[in-house]
Amino acid sequence: MKLNPETILKRRPYLRLVLNSSDEVQVSVESKTIKCGLHALVILELFSRPLSVADAIRQLGARYAAQGERVAAIATLFRLQEGGALRDVSARDEATGAAHDPNAPHDSSGDETVENLTGDESDENLASDEIYFECALDDTTRDLIPYRERDAGADRQTPTLDALTLNPRASLQTGDEPPAHLSARLPFLDRFSPRRPLVWVETAGTETLAPYWLTREQARVVEQLGAGTIAPAGLDSDVAARLAEAEILIAPDEDAARADAWQHTCEDLRRGLQTDQYAVLRKIIHPLQLAALRRYFRALDERGHLKASSNKHYAHRRRSVYDEETARFVQHQINALVNRITPAPVRPSHSQVSVYQPGAFLRRHKDQPQYVWNLSLVLDAAPELEEASAWPICVEVEGQTREVRLEIGDAVLYRGAEFTHWRDVLPDGQSVTLLFCFFSPADAQT
Repeated sequence: MKLNPETILKRRPYLRLVLNSSDEVQVSVESKTIKCGLHALVILELFSRPLSVADAIRQLGARYAAQGERVAAIATLFRLQEGGALRDVSARDEATGAAHDPNAPHDSSGDETVENLTGDESDENLASDEIYFECALDDTTRDLIPYRERDAGADRQTPTLDALTLNPRASLQTGDEPPAHLSARLPFLDRFSPRRPLVWVETAGTETLAPYWLTREQARVVEQLGAGTIAPAGLDSDVAARLAEAEILIAPDEDAARADAWQHTCEDLRRGLQTDQYAVLRKIIHPLQLAALRRYFRALDERGHLKASSNKHYAHRRRSVYDEETARFVQHQINALVNRITPAPVRPSHSQVSVYQPGAFLRRHKDQPQYVWNLSLVLDAAPELEEASAWPICVEVEGQTREVRLEIGDAVLYRGAEFTHWRDVLPDGQSVTLLFCFFSPADAQT
């Protein structure tokens, strides 16, 4: 296909990326492998949302001051498109008669409303071979919510309905596009369920955004709460409980209290990072989101999207997927929190989800020098173990081995390129799923 400046391209989902020691990026698209330089990582991030070729070239020109770098980056863009890693979505817009301007702000006045949404609410209208991430508020299954969160929830006292208010950080989405004021903060939504409506909830103090898919009745309630036509005290207790569990309804002082708590936590983590050279971040993902992420990545693994490690000397009995869309969404949401802890600003660079089977290990190593900070987040574990019994990551600091044990939803932040780290053999009968987030300096060019 011949490209022109107006062609709209978007990154294809389920790409497999491998970065080798010579800084060559291998992008696997179905049965083909495209070999590129590090520019590929920048370009694939640019096209996480639909973008015209002209706009991409302008952004690459602003990013790379040296002419040789600009030429190499543009050549990589064309190589990725020719290899199938970038797909043309212009025709889709032409077929619907819609003019596509990726830089235009979203006008919420043109959104669908809850009243005129059409179509089946069930998942039966979705393609059967597609796997989508969805955290549905009407999901009554509790088995994938981590045990410690279920226990804490059972002990937690729910405020009375007249003591609740609509979270000012909750934003309803009824149309295809996120609310305009959030759009720039929501990349990598390709693998999100197309079902609507949903609500975005921002956590005070971490600035992470979490999506919750709603029934039409739940969305109608959120609309009415926002318009002030009903009050929380007038809600059915079960509906109110679900909205409160997702922090759509909160106590009036809860937002400020949570922001203050995270402020103190981040100050402690910054101090700990200076003395220990690593920081442990506890409970950084909402329990309902964790349950949905566990379900999603288990489905991807069962369908064969996670591939066995090709270097069994380095990492044994491990299956991985690189730069998967939903994993990158999580990484981008965590970025603001990471920047409250690290001494200098960073940006997301690369992610990897790995499932470790019984007998797995990770040999002693250091990471690529361009990744100044690594974050390892436990997404899943079977069986679930308390912190004292969890599979540790070992970090060598000043000649001493530090063992860091994490429960589901916990993460450790450390300088993987500076400090040797590893994992010893995973005991029989256990499996662990980890999300590795790699961060580069905010001003890095690749």
